[in-house]
Amino acid sequence: MPEPPPKPDPREKPPPIAVAMEWVTKITTVALEMVLPGIFGTWLDTKLGTGFCVIVGFGLGMTASMYHLIVLTRPTQRTRKPGSDGDPPPE
Repeated sequence: MPEPPPKPDPREKPPPIAVAMEWVTKITTVALEMVLPGIFGTWLDTKLGTGFCVIVGFGLGMTASMYHLIVLTRPTQRTRKPGSDGDPPPE
């Protein structure tokens, strides 16, 4: 039976291309969140003969994408180990 591959060390940094692809995915997702609701609103306006769905669609898309952008750029909450950064270890 072959041995399973070794688990990657979580302290190692990922390759730069992996980080770049992660950010490309995030940016593409936010861009699609901005545009697709407006396109759907345009389609819905042509089917219903109205003129407000495109405005509602772009408004909702911009709101959702801004919220998603804020969540994505929020700093991550990292847990600190006791004794790091000069803190005394617990007794």
